[in-house]
Amino acid sequence: MIFGRHSVLKRGCSTWDPKLAPPEEFQSRLEAVRREMARLNLDALVIYGDNYSFADLCYLTNYFPKVRGGIAVVPRDGAVSMLLNIGSRDVPFAKTLTWVDDVRASSQVGGDGAKLLKEKGFDRARLGLVDSGQGFPLPQLEEMIGALPQVTWQNLHSLFQPIRLRKSARELAAMSEAGRLLSEICQDAAAVINPGRREYEIVADIDRLARDKGAEDIRILAGEKRLNPPSFKQTACVGAHWAVYFAVQHERYWAEAGRTYFLAYDKKAQSAYGKAQEIVAAMAQQLKPNDAVAAIDETARKALGEFYATASVYGLGNGIGLNQWEAPFLRESDAHEVGASSVGATTLNEDMTLALRATIESEGKIVLFGDSFQVTAGGAKTLVGK
Repeated sequence: MIFGRHSVLKRGCSTWDPKLAPPEEFQSRLEAVRREMARLNLDALVIYGDNYSFADLCYLTNYFPKVRGGIAVVPRDGAVSMLLNIGSRDVPFAKTLTWVDDVRASSQVGGDGAKLLKEKGFDRARLGLVDSGQGFPLPQLEEMIGALPQVTWQNLHSLFQPIRLRKSARELAAMSEAGRLLSEICQDAAAVINPGRREYEIVADIDRLARDKGAEDIRILAGEKRLNPPSFKQTACVGAHWAVYFAVQHERYWAEAGRTYFLAYDKKAQSAYGKAQEIVAAMAQQLKPNDAVAAIDETARKALGEFYATASVYGLGNGIGLNQWEAPFLRESDAHEVGASSVGATTLNEDMTLALRATIESEGKIVLFGDSFQVTAGGAKTLVGK
């Protein structure tokens, strides 16, 4: 799978547009989750999220941690509460990002989480723990569980996976906006990718470009021979071409694209790039409701031939949304690589969203093309475009 190094601190735009994601959108999601809680006979959920893996927490609350993490306590009935690893002076800002009224600061989410659960009367309850990113610091988790010896815990780290597979109309609108922003970044990046410039300088320019356009976060991998994460050690100068992986987060949702920029004529590399575009188009043709997810990988395998092994190292595709990498996954190995328990779905459904990519490495050079798509009744719909 393709991995972009994540920021320790999210430093991009942080706002909530209630027109794009109104409170009633979250109430609908909350009702669906509570129906599942009733089926499992749970009194409440404890949902953990941090600045790396925030999708489940954000799905219900719209909040995403900019640093460290926090929990949401979701009772089967009654008000939702959030306990965040922030200072008390940051609570007013945090409340601008969520519809939840009860937002509290904590330096010890584990211990304070146990106190919050006792306060709500859940010291003898049946509680579900959701931590799909497995990021809850172990000492704090053990402290919370240890302080509630009469609670019956159930690990439900994959609870949200099937719920989040199909995107709502408002989610699709948010992803389309992320795709529009990413399309602009892909186009405008060409102006700063020039022969002889240091790679780290270009990455810094693209990062600034994305944040100036309102991106909450961005991931970049780039190179001429391999895709590398940003680093001040990338002192190599750009040569005849440069392959770039982009992923942009906007209004919580991600969109992904891969582009190769040619700065001088290179017949073989440009031919390979044309082939990569054709392969992604062929993969996208498999994005039809009720078709098998595995057909996407099979199509890529046939089209790539000898290049399949290298391309699969970077991954050929995956679901995308509140996570960069989410269900449906094309292969079990892809799911396990990012910590997911399964591929999530073996059959495509309308309004699923996937990122597809083709990476071809030949004669010591690498080219990349990729795009993000929505599954519609009529087939694949690009979220990014050219």
